[in-house]
Amino acid sequence: MSVTRKIDLKRLFLSLLVVAILSTSWSYVKPNAALATSSTVTIPNFDIPAVTDVQKASEKPNIIVIGTGGTLAGKANNGDPTSFQSYAAGTYLIADLVAQLPNKEKIADVSTYQFGNKGSGGYSIQELYDLSLAVEQSLEQYDGAVVTTGTDTMEEIAYFLDLTIQSEKPVVVTGSMRPWDVIGTDAPANLYQAIKTAASNKTKWYGTVIMLNDTIQAAREVTKGNTHRTDTFDTAMFGALGYVDDSAVRMYRLNGRASKAGTAQWKTPFNLKTIAKADLPSVGILYNYQAAGAGALNGLVEEGVQGIVTAGTGAGGISSALSSARSKAIKDKNIIFVSTSRTGSGSVYSSGNGIISGDNLDPQHARIMLILTLAFTDDFNQMKTWFATVGTQEISISVANDEVTPEPTPTPTPTPTPTIKPTPGTGSGSGSDGSTSPEPTVTPTPEPTATPIPDGSGQAKSFTDTKGHWAEENIRKAVTAGIVNGYTDGSFKPNIEITRAEFLVMLMRLLGEAESKATMTFTDEASIAPWARAAVLNGIEREIVTGYADGSFQPNRNINRMELVLMAIRATDVDLNKYSTTTFADNGDIATWAKAAVAAATEAGIIQGKGNNKFDPNGTATRAEAITIIMNMKKFMEQ
Repeated sequence: MSVTRKIDLKRLFLSLLVVAILSTSWSYVKPNAALATSSTVTIPNFDIPAVTDVQKASEKPNIIVIGTGGTLAGKANNGDPTSFQSYAAGTYLIADLVAQLPNKEKIADVSTYQFGNKGSGGYSIQELYDLSLAVEQSLEQYDGAVVTTGTDTMEEIAYFLDLTIQSEKPVVVTGSMRPWDVIGTDAPANLYQAIKTAASNKTKWYGTVIMLNDTIQAAREVTKGNTHRTDTFDTAMFGALGYVDDSAVRMYRLNGRASKAGTAQWKTPFNLKTIAKADLPSVGILYNYQAAGAGALNGLVEEGVQGIVTAGTGAGGISSALSSARSKAIKDKNIIFVSTSRTGSGSVYSSGNGIISGDNLDPQHARIMLILTLAFTDDFNQMKTWFATVGTQEISISVANDEVTPEPTPTPTPTPTPTIKPTPGTGSGSGSDGSTSPEPTVTPTPEPTATPIPDGSGQAKSFTDTKGHWAEENIRKAVTAGIVNGYTDGSFKPNIEITRAEFLVMLMRLLGEAESKATMTFTDEASIAPWARAAVLNGIEREIVTGYADGSFQPNRNINRMELVLMAIRATDVDLNKYSTTTFADNGDIATWAKAAVAAATEAGIIQGKGNNKFDPNGTATRAEAITIIMNMKKFMEQ
């Protein structure tokens, strides 16, 4: 019987299988249907001043300052210049404040835009949606942006911008602890230094940063630590990114975002242009304390929140009453919880059904992350993956025993630099005949020499980081079958992204490696590690891979979902002539050369889409996702 016929006969079986799985597995379904992604998204337009011809001709960078109010724009009550804590926030216009800055013309050509004028705590999440898109629109023509806001919720506003702005250009958030018109105010100095920081371009690729008191700090990590002092912002555990000293802007460390500069992994999945502001859900924070009762949690549930962040004691602990109420809320209302600590620093690793580990995000940062996560997916496993990658932003330098260890953070919208394209219909790369599929703008780190841990015993290993993971069973089966190995430190690293060479090695182990008579002629043959050479040769002989039109193979490049599916489906006997298009909502983003493969793999149950019926063609795959696809292939080929 042909494989094509098998697919036709298996449709009913696969449908019943999905029903069976859903009946036995915990899954998240949004309780409020109104939160489903809107079919029509209207992107707001903002009256951002255009960069003038004079500014374009100038050698100085063009910086826009977007004012939202706060203490920096505050006016002392009764005109008293010694009224440090008694003032009306958000009184002065940002254009007037920038005009008062001396020597600003020496560092940048500065324009302004008044987004709003109130305290930071007065802005809704829906207004932050608009603010993010206003900054994004500004960066289409400006070299960098400064956003002024109040300090009360500055860290949350900055983190929202950090997670949603897709431009890599500098975004610097600033404010002040004293109003503009009192003696000893820090407002003009902070505004000037923020403009200098944005103009320096030193924070490009860092995501959104906060600059106050001459200190540059990452939006994800920084928090306000004092009610009145001008040095209120601090980064526990990690420290500042850099400092502004007179004319110098100096950066002294990378954060997780900057470590991915120029790669497809830099961007986050939270592109606000793909959702409406009404899609942003309600999320609360619950504070634990000695003998805490369940009243506050029950109140949040009654309010209709879709997610709750618990600020637990120690490593995230909550009282027995709260724990029972949490279990009930998960079971009855499908509410998603994120576990964090009230201590101010340190990591929380506890997770479970309906519960996500917040790692070292503090409660207010975790809430922003959860709001966006719930807005962009219904899939609980995807939520956990995003928190473990986009939320954690870990910098990892590990040596694998049989695969390279790339830096995590999957993203559906890579940075386009389409300078290399595969031969249409034959290449396994991520170019296309008419659609853009990007290449990273940095050279991949060559594969290090590594010694595999043999799996010849056929016995599954117990890894330190797979217990409770959504792919734990597939990982166990794949290791038992000798398809993949772990790492020398006892971990499996399920959430890191996988390269082209890594996936091909797994695929060839599934198919059964044999001595190949193929000849390798890739221009970058020297970069193919010894552990991957046999798999690449087998892939060539079986016509699973052909490389790129420029003659390269690029083994260390993170594989995107189109490439992965094309390799996988070529390893079967499926007749691709039967397929032409897919039913995914983002079908238009799938390259022509990949559409038939995606359609066939979907029908065969080898792959499935992500939230909102999207395939995410340019997104990369983690080790856990790759293993799941491999095991789905194994099941399909055995039927």
